[in-house]
Amino acid sequence: MSEKQRFLLLTLRRTPVVFTGQEPQDEHLAMLQLWMQGLVERDDEEEPGPIRWRITKRGAAEAAQLLR
Repeated sequence: MSEKQRFLLLTLRRTPVVFTGQEPQDEHLAMLQLWMQGLVERDDEEEPGPIRWRITKRGAAEAAQLLR
């Protein structure tokens, strides 16, 4: 797991993250990779506009492992 993915996953443990489209490409890539692994999910039902991401139960377990 990349450092950017770890950062996002640990941030998502505390609060959902909203992507507006202004984020750097590496953050978009890291979030997509987390989503493909089933560690995060969209919380906005794919509506147009900003994307709200939240951690899944599997993602929370992975984040807990990172903190050990």
